[in-house]
Amino acid sequence: MKTIKLFCGMAIIVLLLLLTGCGKNLNVSDLNDAQIVIAQNAVPSERYAAKEFRRLFAKISGKLLPIVVKPETNRFSVFIGSSDELRKSTVAIADDDLGEEGLRIKIGGDAIAVVGGKPRGVLYGVYEFFERYFDVRFLTADHTYIPKNAAGKMLPLETYSYKPVFIFRFPYYGEVKNNPVFAARLRVNTIPTAGNLGGISRQRLINHSFYRQLPAKKYGKEHPEYFAFFRGKRRIKMFGGGPQPCVSNPEVIDIVTRAVLDEIKKSPDFINYSVSQNDNDAYCRCEKCQAINQAEGSPMGAHLRFVNEVASRVKKVYPEKKIGTLAYWYTRKPPKNLKPADNVQIQLADIESCRLHAIDDPDCSKNRGFLNDLKGWSEKTDQLFMWTYMTDFRYYDLPFPNLKTIGKNFKFYADHGVKGVFAQAHGGSTSGDLSDLRAYVIARCLWNPKLNSWEEAKEFCRLHYGKAAPAIIEYLEYVQRNAEEKGVHPDCFATPKQLGLDRQAALEILKIFKRALALAENDTIRRRVEKISISGYRTLLEAGAEFEVREGKLKRLYPPEYPNPAETYLRLAKTYKLTMPDERTKLKDFEKILRTQYQEGIPVNVLENEFWRIVINPADNGKFLEMTYKPEKINFLVAYNANLRYGTFEEWFGEAADFEAQPGAFTAEGNGEMVRLKRKLSNGAEYIREIRFDPQNPQIIRCLTRFIHYNKKPNTYQIVVHPEFYVGSDSDDHRVIGAYVKQNGMLKIYNRGLFQDRGPDAALLKQCVKGGFHAFFNHQKGFGLLETYDPEKAETLRTWWVPQQMQLNLEIQTKPVVLKQGEKWEFGYQFQFLKKIEKE
Repeated sequence: MKTIKLFCGMAIIVLLLLLTGCGKNLNVSDLNDAQIVIAQNAVPSERYAAKEFRRLFAKISGKLLPIVVKPETNRFSVFIGSSDELRKSTVAIADDDLGEEGLRIKIGGDAIAVVGGKPRGVLYGVYEFFERYFDVRFLTADHTYIPKNAAGKMLPLETYSYKPVFIFRFPYYGEVKNNPVFAARLRVNTIPTAGNLGGISRQRLINHSFYRQLPAKKYGKEHPEYFAFFRGKRRIKMFGGGPQPCVSNPEVIDIVTRAVLDEIKKSPDFINYSVSQNDNDAYCRCEKCQAINQAEGSPMGAHLRFVNEVASRVKKVYPEKKIGTLAYWYTRKPPKNLKPADNVQIQLADIESCRLHAIDDPDCSKNRGFLNDLKGWSEKTDQLFMWTYMTDFRYYDLPFPNLKTIGKNFKFYADHGVKGVFAQAHGGSTSGDLSDLRAYVIARCLWNPKLNSWEEAKEFCRLHYGKAAPAIIEYLEYVQRNAEEKGVHPDCFATPKQLGLDRQAALEILKIFKRALALAENDTIRRRVEKISISGYRTLLEAGAEFEVREGKLKRLYPPEYPNPAETYLRLAKTYKLTMPDERTKLKDFEKILRTQYQEGIPVNVLENEFWRIVINPADNGKFLEMTYKPEKINFLVAYNANLRYGTFEEWFGEAADFEAQPGAFTAEGNGEMVRLKRKLSNGAEYIREIRFDPQNPQIIRCLTRFIHYNKKPNTYQIVVHPEFYVGSDSDDHRVIGAYVKQNGMLKIYNRGLFQDRGPDAALLKQCVKGGFHAFFNHQKGFGLLETYDPEKAETLRTWWVPQQMQLNLEIQTKPVVLKQGEKWEFGYQFQFLKKIEKE
């Protein structure tokens, strides 16, 4: 019995050795006289794959292999793609289960086969072959790393298969977007359109679409009922692409369905077609839409019902097509009961999430809401896609501490059934923070979400930055550690402060880059280091300055070792083609800002007494840049840490409910205790703002806005008082940061469960406008701010609570008023520091 068992065991071992090539490896030298074999009818991407194999192998071995259709017998063959010759060989292998992008590699003793799905699988298989067996890395468009010992590698006799988890992979960086050949090497299937590169995925990005399917210019005048009922009326003008539709209107369903059917007819090759919201949150609040939303517990209720109905009609004509819609902003939360139809795809966006911490990090409260929503959607559909954000849209070139979370999040997506990912970054520019590294790491992790993004980043540094690599890795570690120690939770619109950046951080980062440049062994490495050092100089520009008013100008004062960082920044930005430093600004326009605001200073007016210090920039819409309560040293505005563009206080004039604010330059006059801002409007009217301290109570800031109309034609006037106040905490708990109004003399808190301007008690803003009271209070630190106003002239109160940015807006929207020639209108409001607040 023991002999039989021993014999059987030996037989199994022999069989395993036969199946694995007897445990032997293949020497690279065995391929030096090989031939590359392709099919007579090989598609363009397979022919290109053969050329890529030849090119890469030549770089390793110095041998240029021939590409043939009919192979010579008794000669080592490398089969690229399926063919009759492959099927007759010792490495015959199937490819009919690999879809469009799956790949299979078989290494035998006398041949190698690389096969894959059409149209991209074979090409991807070649790149996978060289990465897997030779440790080749496609780092940038002009840097493919090949190890010095690659020619001495041993190839295992094995069969390896891989099918990508994500069918849609889009790292939106200029470094990839502008280089389709490089994109193909990284297996990015959303950029290379050429046939030889495999073309792009038939799955498209699900994106905003209502602006073209229901254009307001075409339908708005005659059919306002087609559009969203928002803030008291049907809106046919709106930012973010235009007004949202009334999704409960049956005629709108007909119009959008026709538009989709027409699009499919014109572009029939794609899998999916978008039916999705415009880029604003002004969704319809009519009775029918609201009833559906209330029943479903989410504004996605009425929207998804609309999308499902369009999808149902499309299915009757094109049963194989999918209809995609965004779960974004107000539609992010899944409805309670409604599910997407089986031909509906969901593209879920995480725009509000913390970027420093992984989605499922139990210690990050900022991500819990999105985590629940992602899980909810994954239970409702097997057609889930992700739209995630990889940059700071306000500062493309500031250090962004998300490299540890990228891989973790992608793995989490994969584990929860996500089919594809759009990783939005600065696709319209290059040379943002570590953009070469980030493009590489994100593409790698999209191809294989099991990879560790932090380790991939460090490997990139070691392979790309030569002897400077240790210093660059030190930079990565410093940025990450600094953010963690500061306890920040930055989103994709973070200020320098929310990224944990200050003067000390700027100087430390520049010190690291200085050391990296000293370590660089040649000009190539030096240029690579210089490119990423842009982030160090931008950090100094934005977080390293101290502000001081000198001779009527607000000046930035930098450390003595860097007296004029703007010039160095501009030189580097131009050299390395940083075309856009943020989402909205071109470099040429930012250069003007740098040379005026950053170098020369900004003309400002200062209003100051023993309690308050206010700094106003008349030329930029009369914005308050500083509003400091001196006894407590609390500045309620963070403009100094936010490029002077955010964290300010201004008025929006125009049809403000439609967000058609009309900013402009004011002239200013004052005496230290009062500032009067004046502006001439295009219709000849005068727009005057007066800011002064109350003579009876100097702790009160009084603001008075006045319009004087001179034109014969009557005109409507309306403003929104728009302060973006710093509240001293990133807590999203209303018991920590309370936002208050008054109703019949009783205090009411409205930010319980509030998200931006939506929450269970948000209706109090409209209901309590007659109370003349709007305030916030930080109960942990014991301070707040009270805003009072003329309730008879106010239409509604508004807010915008962004805990990650420690910001809460105490906004007032006035009633629109029509003025005739010679008439004037005034609106007054006041601010007062709060040391305590009465209980609700």
